[in-house]
Amino acid sequence: MKNYFLLAFLALSIISCSNDDDTTPEPEESFYALKVGNSWVYDYLNRENPMADLFNGTNSMAATTVIDSVKIVGTEEIGGNTFYKFRIRTSGNDQNYPMCYSDGEHFQYYRDSLGYLVNQFGKVKFAVEGDTQEFLQREDQNFRYFMQLSEESEMVDTPSGTYDCFHMDFYLRSLGNNERSVGENNIYYQEGIGEVFSTISFASEALHRMERRLVSYDIQ
Repeated sequence: MKNYFLLAFLALSIISCSNDDDTTPEPEESFYALKVGNSWVYDYLNRENPMADLFNGTNSMAATTVIDSVKIVGTEEIGGNTFYKFRIRTSGNDQNYPMCYSDGEHFQYYRDSLGYLVNQFGKVKFAVEGDTQEFLQREDQNFRYFMQLSEESEMVDTPSGTYDCFHMDFYLRSLGNNERSVGENNIYYQEGIGEVFSTISFASEALHRMERRLVSYDIQ
């Protein structure tokens, strides 16, 4: 397993050629708060001592200046399905944290397919409660990359409140022996609000390096 394989970079840049032909319309009330005009603001915390788990040092997280301002700015037809267009405006990444977006605008596309959050490439980004199968995201010559829903919910604290929610785990498996990476990213969603919290890790480290927290939101 590569020592400093960056899961965060892969999570931001995964590309796939698979398609999803399910044309089921989205429900009126979306678990993922999919509605044009909805917006969210996130901040980032960075672990002050990345080696704390090895040397019994402090595990405290320090604030950064990085802010993601996210808004659903419209819809777009892709492959016969209607996707919501998420605009992500990142600012304050003057230190070029590799686990954060670079400053500027970025776009992502999602829809609700029978309760599953699916991107424009047909990949499941969040699953229905109880479905804990591994969802393949991509594969290269060394690894397969998966997302999997947690079996139980978990309490998370953010500047916008405390939430009891399930999370999707993003990790990799070696093609050689199917070994699962020690590190993983965790993405937490709250029903009716959307993403509220996430952790960002290196594949070789059990202790995550950064946290992305919901600061405020405006749900229409």
